[in-house]
Amino acid sequence: MSADPIARALAVRVGRTAQKSANTMALIRAVRRNGFYPRPVASLPVSDRPTLTVGAAGAVSAIDGSSVDTPRISRSDSRLSYVSGVPQPFGSNFPRDRFFMSRGGFYGWGDAAGTVPLRGSAYFAYEFLHTGSQFEIPTLGNGNSGVNVRVIVNGGHGGAVAVPNNDGSGRYLRVQFPSAAQRLIRIETAGVPCNGLHVASSAEVSATGRSYPLVTMIGDSFMEGSGAEVGDITGTVIARALGFNCAMAGVGATGIINPGNSNLAGFPKVPFHDSTRLTDLTLAGVTSAHPATATVPALGLLFGSVNDQGLAASVYSPFGATLQAAINNRLQVIIDTWAAARAGKPLVLMGPIWPSGAPNNRPPLDIYRIRDGMAEAAWSRSADNIWFIDRLQQPRREGVYSTLTDQAALYTGGSTGTDATHPTPAGHRHDGLIDAAQLRRLILTEFG
Repeated sequence: MSADPIARALAVRVGRTAQKSANTMALIRAVRRNGFYPRPVASLPVSDRPTLTVGAAGAVSAIDGSSVDTPRISRSDSRLSYVSGVPQPFGSNFPRDRFFMSRGGFYGWGDAAGTVPLRGSAYFAYEFLHTGSQFEIPTLGNGNSGVNVRVIVNGGHGGAVAVPNNDGSGRYLRVQFPSAAQRLIRIETAGVPCNGLHVASSAEVSATGRSYPLVTMIGDSFMEGSGAEVGDITGTVIARALGFNCAMAGVGATGIINPGNSNLAGFPKVPFHDSTRLTDLTLAGVTSAHPATATVPALGLLFGSVNDQGLAASVYSPFGATLQAAINNRLQVIIDTWAAARAGKPLVLMGPIWPSGAPNNRPPLDIYRIRDGMAEAAWSRSADNIWFIDRLQQPRREGVYSTLTDQAALYTGGSTGTDATHPTPAGHRHDGLIDAAQLRRLILTEFG
C-alpha cells in the first residue's frame, strides 16, 4: 500500500463506496447534488424576481388566450419533475380530472366535496427549466386557505400568493420576469391542484436533468403541516434539504397505535399499522399518472407521534402489556410489511419529539416509552436495514406557550400563536433542518 496518507485515505474512500448499494449511492448523489434551502428573495438578482398575478376565475391565458384546460405543457409531460410524491388526478369528473395533486395520506386532509377525499395532500410541487420571460400555472380553486402557492427561482424565494381555495374555479397564476433567461423553477402549493404549465412556446421548457429519489414519510399532523407555511412543512424541509422527492403521508391525530378521529369528509382515520396506512409507507401497488415519476421508494421514514402518549390501557393492551411493548409490537408489523414490499431498502424510525423542552416543560414518561419502543424495534431488526434516530436528545424548542411574549412563541403556537402543540412556521423549519442533518449523516456514513 502507498505510504502517501492522502492516497491511502482516497483508497479507503473508494473501497467504502464500492461496498455501498446502488440504492444508497442514489441517495448520496441526491444529498450532494440536489439539496438546498430556499434563499431569501434579496439574494436573487432583480432580473430573477418575478411578478406574480392571480387571474380571475375562468379567465383565459394572458399569453395567448388558451383555457386552463388546455395548457401547452401537459401535466403528464416528462419535462415536469414532480417532487411531492406520486401525482394523481384530483378527481374523475370535469374539471377536477384535468388537475394533478399528490397522493398524500389515506384518510388524511381532504376536500369533503371532492371525489378523492381520502387522499388529500397538503403539499404539491414540481420543477422544470424555463428560458422565456413568463409562464402561467393553471390552478384549481381548492386547497389550504391563505398564502398557498410559492415560486422558487434558481433556489431562491421568488414570491408567494394566495389562490382562492374554495370556489372550485380554474384560473391562471401568471409568473412574469423582467427579461428572458434560463431559470430553474419549482412550484410549491399547499393543497392547490395544478394542470401542467402554460408558455408561449413549448421550446421554452426542458427537464431539470436531476434525479430525485422517492422517499415516503408517514406521520401525524406535524407531517400533515399544521402550523406551517406553504412549502415549509417539517417533512418538505427535510426532503428539499436532501434532494428527495417526498411522498408525504401525514394524517392528523393518528399515531402508531392511536386511530385518531375523522377527516374532513367524515371518514374515520386509522393508525400507522393499518393496512391502508402501510400502503402510504410502501406505495405497494400504487401507480403514477405521470410516466416519469417513480413509485418505488428508495427510503422510508416513519415519524413517532405524540398522539400515542396518554392512551388508555384498553387502546394499547391488545398489542402489549405496556405502551412501550405495544409500540414495539406494532412496529414489528410495520417493519414486516416494509421488508416484504421493499426488501433491502432502508427504513428509518424517527423518534417522537415534544413541543417544548428543558428546563420548562419536560416530556411525559409516555414520550420516552414511545421512543424506547421504537429504538427496541429498530435494533431488533437491524439486519433488515432498519434504523433509528432519537429526536429527543437535542431540545427542539425552549419553553411552552403561555403568553404572546413567551419565548415559546418563536417555536410553538401554530399559525395563530395559541396552539401549544404544533410548531409555528419557524418551528417547522427548525425541526426539518435538524432532522435533515441527522438523516444526512446516516445516509453518507452508515447506509450500506
